[in-house]
Amino acid sequence: MKKIIHIVILIVFVFFVLPVQAQSEAMLAYWDEVDFGDTTLIGSKALDDKMVAFFYSFTDGDEHHFDSLSMEGLGVLLSKAKTNMRMYEYVLGFALNGYAAMGRDAVTDYLLNYPQLVEGEITMEQGLRLDSIAEPYQKVRVGAKAPDFTGVTIDGKPYQIYASQATWTIVFFWSTDCEYCHDFLVQMRRHLDLKSDYELVTFALAEDQDEVARSVKKMRLPGYHFYDALRWEGKAFLDYHITSTPTVFVLDENKTIVCKPYDWKELKDWLK
Repeated sequence: MKKIIHIVILIVFVFFVLPVQAQSEAMLAYWDEVDFGDTTLIGSKALDDKMVAFFYSFTDGDEHHFDSLSMEGLGVLLSKAKTNMRMYEYVLGFALNGYAAMGRDAVTDYLLNYPQLVEGEITMEQGLRLDSIAEPYQKVRVGAKAPDFTGVTIDGKPYQIYASQATWTIVFFWSTDCEYCHDFLVQMRRHLDLKSDYELVTFALAEDQDEVARSVKKMRLPGYHFYDALRWEGKAFLDYHITSTPTVFVLDENKTIVCKPYDWKELKDWLK
């Protein structure tokens, strides 16, 4: 853990103190000791930790700077990784998972364009493998039609997302033991009209349905609330490609995904 912290401190200094050209050179040098042709590194803790430290170093600064610097860094990383397409596929999937979980739509969209690859550079089989990695993220990117869902709420009400007449629908995936999720939900309840202007639809991870009901009652949440004993393997979690909580989608009246806020502040800023 201390080693990762030291790496992060070094990267932050290099990427934010040095001039732009030196930053780019430093990004390249950071990966010099990694043999991207060595497929035994795929899934290894050593490579995963190094990538996490690399990505984490971009969090210093405003959101726009974070996105632009992340994309620059990812371009450097993927230019190195493409020496072996299996490695490129792994790095792409790892980065997509991380940045999608953070709600960084600009960076996710950048990754969905397969950076550093040009037409004719890969085989059809390689392209199909990349498409299979990207497909779940394509389905839930901003601008896509949200996956439909039909089910019965924890209090026995039938509900279907596409049958709803709501102008705005907030689809919220959360865990009952996640304090951050609770805070996000309470902030929405306090500041949004969840009975007319917005329709709240939640999908919870919990020990059982009663735990969800108790949490919803404690937070005094209106809306439609669901629990599936399959947890991460439940239909809604799979259809919306949920890998962490909270994950939030805002849908317009046509059920198009218009926002994927990472936290309450980001949702509040978008609503302005």
